[in-house]
Amino acid sequence: MHFVSITYSVAIQELCRWGFYLLLNRAEAGLNIVSANPKSPFNRPVFAFVSGYGYALMSALVGYISLLVESIGPGVMMCPSCPKATLYFISAITTSLFSLMHMSWMMISFEGFSELPKTKGWLKVIWVIASHYGASFATTLNSSIIVSNGCIYSIIVCLCIIAVSGYIVALSLKSRFKLSRSQQ
Repeated sequence: MHFVSITYSVAIQELCRWGFYLLLNRAEAGLNIVSANPKSPFNRPVFAFVSGYGYALMSALVGYISLLVESIGPGVMMCPSCPKATLYFISAITTSLFSLMHMSWMMISFEGFSELPKTKGWLKVIWVIASHYGASFATTLNSSIIVSNGCIYSIIVCLCIIAVSGYIVALSLKSRFKLSRSQQ
C-alpha cells in the first residue's frame, strides 16, 4: 500500500512543482523589478531557492506533524528496521534530508524547465523526478522488518541524492557566475 501512495504523492508533488514554475515564470518580471539587483543572472536561482525553501517547509510540516501527533500516546515508537532508534529521531533526520532535497530539486527543476526542449533540460527534470521517487521509496526501508538497519540505508540513499543534486546546483551556479563575469 505504501508503494501506491508514494507513487501518487510524488507524481502530484512534481506536477505541483511544474505548476509552481509556470506561476513563478509569469511573476518573474515583477519580482525582478522589486529585487535589489534587477538585472542579476542569479535572480532566477534565488527565486527557485526561496520557492524550494517554502516547498520544503510545507512538506516537512505535513510529513512530520502527523508523527508528532502520534507521539502524544503513552509509549515510544521504535523504528522497525533499527530497533535501537526511535521512529521520531529517524523521521526527524529523514524530514531534514528531504527539506534539503526539495530546495535543490526546486533549483534544478526550474533550470531544467527553462532549458526545455533541450536535452540538458530534460535530463535535469528526469533527475529530479527519478531522485524524488528513489528517495521516497528508500524511506520504506525505515519500516522494514526484513532489512536489518534499513533506516541507515535509507539515510545513505538520501545523502547520496543530496550530494549529486548539490553538485548539479553548484555547476549551474558556476556557469551563471562565468556568464555574468563575461558580460561585464
